[in-house]
Amino acid sequence: MKKLIQITTVLFLCVQTIGFSQTENTASISNTQETMLKKENTNTEINTKDFESFIGIYLLEEGGFTLEIIAENNKMYIVSPFSKDPLISKNETTLREPTRGVDLELIKDNKDALKFTQNGYETTIKRVKSTTEK
Repeated sequence: MKKLIQITTVLFLCVQTIGFSQTENTASISNTQETMLKKENTNTEINTKDFESFIGIYLLEEGGFTLEIIAENNKMYIVSPFSKDPLISKNETTLREPTRGVDLELIKDNKDALKFTQNGYETTIKRVKSTTEK
C-alpha cells in the first residue's frame, strides 16, 4: 500500500508539472504574437496620398463578398462585412492588415485589381463599381 501511495504521488506531480509547463508555453507564444502585432501596429498612420490608388471596392470572388479600402484621419482601413481593420504600409506597393495576415499589393499596369495574399493563399481581387456611383 505504501508503494501505491508513492507511485500515485509521483504520477500526480508529473501530471501537474506537465500541465503547468504547457500553460506557460502557450502563454509565452501568445505574448510573443501580441508583441509582434503591437510592433507592427505602432505606426498605423501613413501618408494616404501615397496609397490613394488602393481606395475602392473590390470583389473577393472565392469568398463571395466585397472588401472596401478607405482612408480616414491619415489611416487606411480595410472594411469587410465582418470588420473594419487598420492597414499598415509594408512597402511602397503593398498594404498589410496585420491581425489576419492579409497583404494587398498593386499589380503593375492594372489599376482595377489588387493581389490579395493571406497565409500562403494568393488571388486577384477586382475593383467593382459602387452602386451609388453615377
